[in-house]
Amino acid sequence: MSGLTLPLSLPALVVAGFLVSLATVAVPGPITLVASRLALSRHISSAIWFLVGVTTLDVALFTALASGAGPVLREIGALPIVELVGGLALLWGGITSLRAAPAAGGRPALDNVEERKALSSFLLGLVVAAANPHYWIWWVTAGLAFVEAARAHGAPGLAWMLGALVGGVVAWYVPLLWAFGRGSKLLPQRAEALVIRVMGIVLVALGAGLAGLGGWRLYVAHF
Repeated sequence: MSGLTLPLSLPALVVAGFLVSLATVAVPGPITLVASRLALSRHISSAIWFLVGVTTLDVALFTALASGAGPVLREIGALPIVELVGGLALLWGGITSLRAAPAAGGRPALDNVEERKALSSFLLGLVVAAANPHYWIWWVTAGLAFVEAARAHGAPGLAWMLGALVGGVVAWYVPLLWAFGRGSKLLPQRAEALVIRVMGIVLVALGAGLAGLGGWRLYVAHF
C-alpha cells in the first residue's frame, strides 16, 4: 500500500480529503438521486435518515481500512453480487418512487409510523451505498490512500481525516437537501409530480442495468 501514500502535512492532507470528498459526492449518482427523491417528496427526515445510513457505512469502511482490511474490501467490492444487489435495490427504490409519486392534484398521504420510516430510510441508505460498485472502488483507491496517509500521523491524523471525509459529504448534502426542501414548496404540484416521476424512471433504468450486469457476471463466473 505504500504506493498509495500521499506525502502531505496533516493540515494539507485534511483539506485535500475534504475537497476530494466534496467533489466526489457532488457528481450525481444513485445516492444523490435517492436522497433528492426523498427530499422532494416532502420527507426531509427520510432523506436525512437515508444519508445517516450512507454515512454510517462510510465510518465503518474507514474504520475497516484503518485496521488493515483493504485487500478484503477490494475483493468484496469486486463481487458480481454487489452489482446484482445494488441494481435490485435501485430498481425497488425506483418502482416505489413511481408508485408513491403524488398526482398532479394532490400530495402523497403521510403515514403516522415515523419510527418505521426512519428505520427503513436508514437501511435503504446502507443498502444503496453498499451495493454501489463505484462506492467500493472509491474506498479501496482514493479512500484507502487518504487512510494510509493519515495513519502516518497517528490516531489524531486518522480522526482528523475521518472528520474531513465525512465533512465533505455533509457540506454537499445539507445545502442540497435545503434547496430541494424549498423547491418542493415552490414548485407547482404538476411540476413536482413530473420531477419525482422522472427521478423514479432514472432509478428504474439504473437499477435494471446494474442488476442485469451483476446477474450476467454471476452467471458467467459460476455457470
